[in-house]
Amino acid sequence: MSETRLRRLATEPLESNYIPSLQHNTPQVLWIGCSDSNFKEFTMLNILDDELLVLRNIGNMIIDGDLSCDTTIKHAVVDLQVKHIVICGHYGCRIVKATARDGLKGPWLSKLNALYSAHQGLNQLPVSERDRAFVELNILDQLHSLRERPEVANGIALGRLHIHGIVYDSEVEKAYRLSEG
Repeated sequence: MSETRLRRLATEPLESNYIPSLQHNTPQVLWIGCSDSNFKEFTMLNILDDELLVLRNIGNMIIDGDLSCDTTIKHAVVDLQVKHIVICGHYGCRIVKATARDGLKGPWLSKLNALYSAHQGLNQLPVSERDRAFVELNILDQLHSLRERPEVANGIALGRLHIHGIVYDSEVEKAYRLSEG
C-alpha cells in the first residue's frame, strides 16, 4: 500500500446473511477480531455460535511467529476446513488511536507503527477521519498478510476459502464490508 492511497475505502452495509448459516454445529468461519471490541460476532453474522471460531488480539493482527495466531489459522483452514475467514476491525479502536499518537512498541504494535509510517499523509486528515482511515488500512494490511500464508493461499486457489474485511461502527451499531472500489 503506497503513500498515494489516502482516500477512504468504499464501505457497504453488511447484510445479516452475508455469510449464510449452514445451521450446523461445526465452525465454518474463523473470525479474527480486536481484543478491545465489544460486540458478538455470531450475532453480527446471524449464524450459530458453534459455526464460529474466534481469535481476538491487539488490533486484529496477523503476526508471523505469533503461536496463537499461527496455530489458530492453520487449525481452522487445514483441520476444520472453514469456508470463510473474517478480519474485523472497529472504528474507535484504542490501539489504532494510540499508535497514531504515541508510536507504541512490541511486535503487534511495531507492525501498526510501520503501516502508519508508510501512510504519513494520514496526518493531514482531521483526527477522527485519520483514525477511521487507519482502521481500514490496518484491516487491508492484515488481509494481505493472511493471503500470504500457504494454507490460506491454497484454500483460496482451490475455491474453498474466502476472506473478508469488515469494519464495525459502534456509534451506529452497524458493520460494513470493505472494498477497495
